[in-house]
Amino acid sequence: MSIQIPVHFTSFMRVEFTTADHPEFDRAITMPQTAPMEWIVDAYLLSVGREPSENPEFDDDSDDYYERPRPVPESLDRWRMAMPALDHRPDVIVRTVDAPPLGAPLVAASSSTTSPAAQGDWLTQAAPFREDDVNRELMRRHGVVMPYFDDRDMRDVDPRIRRSSRIATLLSGLTPARRLALLAHIDAIGLLRESVPDRAMVETAVAPLAGLVRLLGGTGVAQDPVTGWISDSDVERLTRSLGWNGGPDDPYQWGEVVVRFARRAKLIRRLKGRVVATTYAKNLVQPTRGTLVALAGKIGTSTRERFGMPLPRRDAEGALALLAIADGTAHNLDELVSHVAAGAALLDQTDSIFGSDRFDMILASGIGDDVGDKSEEIARLMEGFASLSAPKQFGVVTPAMREVARCALV
Repeated sequence: MSIQIPVHFTSFMRVEFTTADHPEFDRAITMPQTAPMEWIVDAYLLSVGREPSENPEFDDDSDDYYERPRPVPESLDRWRMAMPALDHRPDVIVRTVDAPPLGAPLVAASSSTTSPAAQGDWLTQAAPFREDDVNRELMRRHGVVMPYFDDRDMRDVDPRIRRSSRIATLLSGLTPARRLALLAHIDAIGLLRESVPDRAMVETAVAPLAGLVRLLGGTGVAQDPVTGWISDSDVERLTRSLGWNGGPDDPYQWGEVVVRFARRAKLIRRLKGRVVATTYAKNLVQPTRGTLVALAGKIGTSTRERFGMPLPRRDAEGALALLAIADGTAHNLDELVSHVAAGAALLDQTDSIFGSDRFDMILASGIGDDVGDKSEEIARLMEGFASLSAPKQFGVVTPAMREVARCALV
């Protein structure tokens, strides 16, 4: 006995965009002949690094779907009119082609020219054309050929990126064109690379914490009678031993940053009237291959890890801060606030859970009073990275900090 399952194969077409004297804007896009016209507009705009169009005239109802204008040769002038304002006006040619294999993207874009590498600021510069990224973005918007397909490459923004990572959270909160730009930026800076930091870099990173462990010694120091933790005089000793020479207001201010981070990361504890270093802290300050990854885990923990529930907007803004450190955009930790503000403006442009603080506030209301406001997220990261500062360079971003930030992102 044989069982036959009828499968309908739709007709496909190849749409060629050419622009005189600008071959970098030439695109060949394969799509079903039954596809709505806005699909081809989306495909071309994404392929040149622009945001896809939003057509308020149609929703997802099936009746509307079949009423949408179709991209046929007679409608070429209308296509050009449908394009948002561009710096160039492409000529369009439509050709009939054989159907692609089952499982291929419904809309696939390609280019005959080599795409330039990502340059400049990913927040504002147009994304370079990278065929896989554009096709993946189109799959997110328009699906794949049914009924048989493998969706492993469709579920994430990039198969190489862990779905639970901080950088994946940021990518999910961006508009399509900014997501493509950030994906190109990620490869340009080698964010996903495998690296083994040298011992000198690791020793630089753990130097302040090692100084704290030396200060406490084997028996610890007496608790301050007021705060119950390390006294101001001991914090001042720590600051001077690290070569930071104190902050502008108090001689122990910068050393106090290390103490606060050590408390939060459970590197120190109170025992019988004294403050002592934990066994974990003593092991952490011994430079090993996994030291920077361990520091990244302490500094860059997500809201899900801290509260048992993710706060998407907070995690996305935290990822913006980590990225500014990892890619070298921020040279001093004081610059993080402005860099995050610039990226947060892009998150505001989406209507997703990343687009406002409202969703975070609803979730946070059921967690507890220790959540605080979102500004604490950046302050928390700044405090952690400041605790890795080099001698006489408090708050200056070092190569070790950039590597820790990279590990925290991926």
